[in-house]
This record gives sequence, C-alpha cells and structure tokens, in this order.
Amino acid sequence: MTTWLGTDGHGLDRPPDLRLFAPAAGAWAAALAALAVPAWWAWAGAGTAALLAAALFLWGRPPSVFGRTVESLALAGAATLVCAATVAAVTGFHTHRTATSAASEAAERGGEREFGAVVTVDPRSRAGMPRPGRAEWVIRAHTLWVDAEGGIRTSEVPVVVLASGEAWGDLLPGQTFTARGAFLSVEDDPLTAALVSVRGPPEEVGEPGRAQVFAAEVRAGLREAAEGLPSPESGLLPALIVGDVSRLPEETAEDFRATGMTHLLTVSGANLAILTGFVLALARWSRAPTWCSVAGGAVMIWLFVLVCRPEPSVVRAAFMGSLGLLALATGRPAAGLGALSATVVGVLFVAPGLAASYGFALSVLATAGILLLVPSWTRAWSPPLSRPVAEAVAVAVAAHAAVVPVLVPLSGEVSWVAVPANLLAAPVVAGVTVAGAAVTVVASLWPEAAAVLVHLPGLGVSWIALVAETGARVPHGALSWRSDVTGAVLSALLIAAFVVLRGGVRRVFAAVVAAVLVLGVATRCVPGGWPPPGWVLVACDVGQGDAFVVSTGPGSAMVFDTGDDPDLVNGCLERLGVREIPLLVLSHDHADHVDGTPGVLRHRRVLSALAPEGFEGSSVGRLLMAEGVEIGAAVRGETYRVDGWTLRVLWPPRGHLGTVNDGSVVVRADGTHLSALFTGDIEEPAQSALTRGPDRDLLAVTVLTTPHHGSNTQEPDFIAAVGAEVALTSVGRDNGYGHPTPFALGLLARTARVSARTDLDGDVAVLDSPVRVVARGPAPEG
Repeated sequence: MTTWLGTDGHGLDRPPDLRLFAPAAGAWAAALAALAVPAWWAWAGAGTAALLAAALFLWGRPPSVFGRTVESLALAGAATLVCAATVAAVTGFHTHRTATSAASEAAERGGEREFGAVVTVDPRSRAGMPRPGRAEWVIRAHTLWVDAEGGIRTSEVPVVVLASGEAWGDLLPGQTFTARGAFLSVEDDPLTAALVSVRGPPEEVGEPGRAQVFAAEVRAGLREAAEGLPSPESGLLPALIVGDVSRLPEETAEDFRATGMTHLLTVSGANLAILTGFVLALARWSRAPTWCSVAGGAVMIWLFVLVCRPEPSVVRAAFMGSLGLLALATGRPAAGLGALSATVVGVLFVAPGLAASYGFALSVLATAGILLLVPSWTRAWSPPLSRPVAEAVAVAVAAHAAVVPVLVPLSGEVSWVAVPANLLAAPVVAGVTVAGAAVTVVASLWPEAAAVLVHLPGLGVSWIALVAETGARVPHGALSWRSDVTGAVLSALLIAAFVVLRGGVRRVFAAVVAAVLVLGVATRCVPGGWPPPGWVLVACDVGQGDAFVVSTGPGSAMVFDTGDDPDLVNGCLERLGVREIPLLVLSHDHADHVDGTPGVLRHRRVLSALAPEGFEGSSVGRLLMAEGVEIGAAVRGETYRVDGWTLRVLWPPRGHLGTVNDGSVVVRADGTHLSALFTGDIEEPAQSALTRGPDRDLLAVTVLTTPHHGSNTQEPDFIAAVGAEVALTSVGRDNGYGHPTPFALGLLARTARVSARTDLDGDVAVLDSPVRVVARGPAPEG
C-alpha cells in the first residue's frame, strides 16, 4: 500500500518485476488445491510437480543447444513447480496432522472431552445478540493434549472454542488453559480439527508472556484514552490504529462495509507504510546511518505485528516491509511486485492456510493493483490533475478494482461509492495514523495527557466516520451482482478489459459499461419497480423469522418484529425507503423475531417500542434503551393511535405465565381501508383463549400474519374466526422445521383468497382500495 509518508511496495516508478509472479501464482494454486483434497493426494501432486521441475531443469540445459530464451523459460517453469511442490507438501502435512489428531477423532466420535490448549488469537465476542445458553466468545486455540478414550494423547492442532463468561474474554494469546467441552466436526476448514463447545470458565490458566502483556496494556491504554470521544469515534479510533474492534458499534462497521472502507478497520499495509515511512523519514532527517534506519524500521514492524496482532493483512505487510528493509540494508533496489510475489511464496511456505483467507487475498490483490496500475495512471491523469491528487485517485481506483472479483462472492454487489468515499477519507488517514500512534505511546506513559491529546486524532476520525455514514446512506450505492464464480470471473474480465484496452477503444468500452450500469440503477428507481406504489403492508423476506412493515407515510412505517438477521431486515427497510419508525412492536423474546433489531436501528429514528412485560431486561431491550427508545409493556385492552392507524392489543393479559410463544403480543391494526392481525408465535392455547375471549369480535381482519410461521400448532376455530382475505406466512426457504405445514396451509386455504409466503414469494406487499397482493420474488440462492 502507498501513502505520501511511505510505502510497503518499493520501486513504484520501476518497471514491474514479473519473474516471481509465476512461482507466487503456482504456490497459491497448489495450496488451494491441496486444501481441497486428502493429504495423500497433496503429497502425490507435490511429488509429480517435483519430478516435472527436475525434468524441465534438465531439458532447458545447456543453453548452447536450446538458447537462452528456452533456458529462461525452463528455469522459470522449474521454479514455479518447485514452489508449488513445496507448498503442496507442507499443506498436506498440516491437513494430515489435523485429520489424524486426537481432537479430530474426538469430534468424529462425539461427546465431551477434557483438553489443554494455548490461545493463538485474542478472544472475539460472538456476532449477534447475546442469549442465554449461546456462547459469548469465540477463541482460536491450539490443543496441546486431549483426554481420549485410550488416555491422554498429545494433539497440537487448531481448534475453535465457543465459551461464555468474563474469564474467557480476558485470555491473551500464548496463555494455556484446560477445559472440558463437546467436540464437533468442522466440515469447511481442513486445518481446523474441531469446534469445541465449552461450559464453565477456563481452568489451570497459565501466565501470559511479557510481550503479550505489554501489547494488551498498549491496546487497553488506547481504549481508555478514546473513552473521552463521542460514539462512534471512541470505538473507531482503536480500530483504525491497532485493529481493536471490540468497542466498535456494529452500525459503524456496516457503514464501512457498505462504502468499501473496511480495510481501514483491519489494520493493513497502509498503516505500516505510514509508521515505517515516518521512522525512515526521521532517520533521513537526522542523517542517521543506514543501519540505524533499518533497525528502526525493523523495530517498528515488530511492534506493529505484536500490538496489532498477526492478522492476514498484517502478515503480508510485515513480510513485504521486511524485504524492503533487507533491500535497504544491502543497498539493492527493491522491485515492488517482486517483493509482493516473494511475500506470497514465503508466507504460504509457512502458513498455507492463508491461501483460503479472504483477508490475505484482498491485501495481496489491493497491493498488486497499486503496484501495477498506479504509476501509469498517475502519469496519465497528472496533466488535468495535480500529481498528489492524481496519485490519490489512482490508488483508490486501482485498489478497489483489484479486489472487486473477491468482494463480489462475499457481498453479491459492486459498490460505486467506494472510490469517492476512500478519496474523501484518504487525506486524513495518514494524520490520524501518526497522531493515533503517538496517543497510543503517550497513553502507556501518561494516561491523563493521552485523554486530552486523543481529541486531535479524534477530529480526523469524526471525518472518516461521517464519510462512511454518508456513503452508506447513498441510495443504490451498490449494484447487485452475481455472487458465484461466474460473477467473479465476469467482473475480473471487465476490469481486465478496461486495463488492457487503450485510446478510443477503452473510452467506448467504458461508456458502454457505464451506460449498462446506469440503466441497471434506473430500472430499480423507475415506477413499477419495488416497492409498488400505494403499498400499505409488507412482509419482509428475512428467512426463518417474522418482520412486517406498515406504512405510516412517506419514509415512515411501523415495524412488527425484526427477524434474526439485521442485514436482511435493514435491506427490506432500505428497499421501502423507511427512515423513521414511530412504533416498533416486538412480539416476544425469541431470536427469529427480535435479533434483527440492530438492522432496524441502522440510520433510522425509532420513536417508541411495544413489547411484552419485562422485555427491558432482555439483550434487545437493553439495546433499545441504550439507543434512547422508550419501551412500553403491551397488555390486553390497551389502544394506541399512530399516524392514521389504530392499534389494539388483544393478547397477552397482564401477568401472563404461559410459554414464551403463547406470550406473544397480538395486535390488531386498523387503517383507512385495511385491517391486519399480527400474531407472533401464538399456539393453540393462546389461539383458543382469543377465540373464546371477550375480543373474539375483533379477530376478523383483512390480513392475517400466520401464527408461528405456519406450524402445526394452529387452532382451526381461530383461523376461521379471523377469516382473513390475505394470509402472509413469513418462513425460511428449506427450513428444518417443515414450516409451513400442510395442515396450516389447508386451514388458510379455507378462508384466504390469497396465501403468500416469503420463502417462495420473497417480500410481499399488500395494497388497499381494492385489496391486492404484489410479490417481489424470492432472492436468488447463494
């Protein structure tokens, strides 16, 4: 990565050195192939590649017979095969050791085992809303031994530990511990032996190393200094400086993902380039000898890796920076692409699993794009733009273009706001990095002074956060794209064509592509798209969960339940253009009805909420209160009026002691031309009570949200009493519960003129005057 203060890609003004490109590509391909096959196949492939390398080497010599060109090609081919053979052999060793370990055998047999392990990465809080019985922490570790059926066996392989409790969150890399847990198989990672679900705290915890204690204190000092900043800056500054995202709001992290700025949160080569560039600049300014510059750069790299942790992008940057220092020490010029290729080969020799890491791939591709494209683009764009501006634009465009083929399978979209967002953030990133690093040092020595000085980088962080938030709010800021291999290849071909073509042909090609993209955006904006004009109620496709939206005016709507995926419900609300929510109704505290609430809160005003009694004590309730949302207790008999709608709570009665499902809030909503009944997960007991109760006459409505996703727990008299003209069943595609059941569908068919379901129809909109239903269609699989 390149900045005005330094670079981890040396030799940007030199012609690209492609001599090591083929060995790097061969090593990467060999690692991916070896990870996908049994160890014996990997070793067989390594042996075959080694024999071919020897044959090529012998065939290409002597040069007097075949010529220098043939000799060069033969040696290059031999080198590529040697690198591929080495990586395949190493990968096979790792996969064989993992597959035959005691931890893997324990996972295959099932049951609980006692084990000892050493932590390899800082514990990470588990994504999603915390729930009783759900693990709070994800800890990557290496087992040391496992108590197997035949006794204790040595087993030094990677595992992922799922656990709960503060003691787990306090562990540091390098600390040993013992625990007992259930070993589960891991199907998609041949280098991870097992997933271990642990109950209780870690036991026999070892002392952490001094270096790790130092790193933890540095990170903690920066977190404490940043507490004086407002949110999200208080959580964003540690993320930008040392990669500590423990206090970063999920909403902010999503903004960075939406605007292609996530690389700022995953401390990468740009951070190391700025810091090492700063150290080298000081050395040059003070006229220090070369060995002093090299030593200072080496210390900075070591500290950077220690404090920021050896994440894939950090490993790439540190290895490449070390090669640059080696070139400086020996007085030899360093070619950026050659150093990058050597980095790929060297890293995969030691850690072949990084070949399958998206973080490593994004880091390598972004750096390669900068090294290959920035010099020529900067020269081409300098006449109309000043050189610094041209270089900044070239870096942003080149880095983003290079990583698009990898981002497409991850997100299923291509962001066009990423380049302008990164351009707007770039001018302050270097200053924030240097000032933040200085605050980090001061925080370790004088915390009180750091609490004052932190406001200086805090100004830059505020600007970066504002750019990300504004970019994330841009309508249609990302274009939908195929998220499979075809989509990745197509995006790569388009980018390659733009890079290779020249002159008028490139301009015509760019114009055609731009026109197609603009038309694609236009089709999503013109009338007749989604949502249909005049929509009143929408069932959001949030998978196996409930989320319904009731229009209360332009940009405003009530939301009834939120599903369990914040991204899915946020996407539905984005498509509907909802920015303000006067009332959020949460039927009951089950994940598939309330855990998507963070997505509802994303860049929206939620004025009030309605939920069962005691909901304030739940994790979602605490989240709403922290956001300043007042929560009212829904009790039978209460009436609310919200922007032209009248809401009557029909269930539960005050002090209800039934099951959580039967305690679901049931609300009748009456609009101008349409009425709807929102039922949560009520089952036969609650349905029978409603049918026999004083509110039976209020059950008849136009639209029914099918109780409990269409399970078998339906009371026929209740469905008949409702007599809905439209039934909306919110259900996940191919769910393991068998919802909706034939029994439930049969009951609905007796009364409903239209029975829609989100697994087959996607988002479903109900319009009034007259009442009709429009389906958006299911989202594509994958």
